[in-house]
Amino acid sequence: MPFSTLQGLQFLARGKTVWAMADLAGIQETLALLKVEAAGLPFLRRRGEQWKPTTAALFFLEDAIAKNVVELTAEHLDPFLRGEVLSGSFPVEGGYVAVRYEGRMLGCALHGKGGLRSQLPRAWVDALVGGRPERGEEEEWRSGRRAT
Repeated sequence: MPFSTLQGLQFLARGKTVWAMADLAGIQETLALLKVEAAGLPFLRRRGEQWKPTTAALFFLEDAIAKNVVELTAEHLDPFLRGEVLSGSFPVEGGYVAVRYEGRMLGCALHGKGGLRSQLPRAWVDALVGGRPERGEEEEWRSGRRAT
């Protein structure tokens, strides 16, 4: 993504998390004075020696992310959401990657020699699965003709 995407943001590093917030005049002084531990949008979390982008950050940056993105197919969506490791060839570098389905951001995955593994928060997966139509209702749901 272009570095300009981050213009207008300030970052606060606390523990294993980096928070992003609007770059307002005097914000760093105010945060220091109040001894703030968390402010704004959780942006990155340290996992061992690597920084993992949060789901919130990927949604925030969705339109700017163009590299290291996996577009899941319909056949891979359910196994991915169940936490299964997806094997196969993905056109991304190893490490944390963004994952989309039908052009929409789902969140983060870890890509390595073993394949692609979801890093989506369990609550997010439950919300995604809970909002999906039952099998056989999908065409109605996609077209907006679903009866209520």
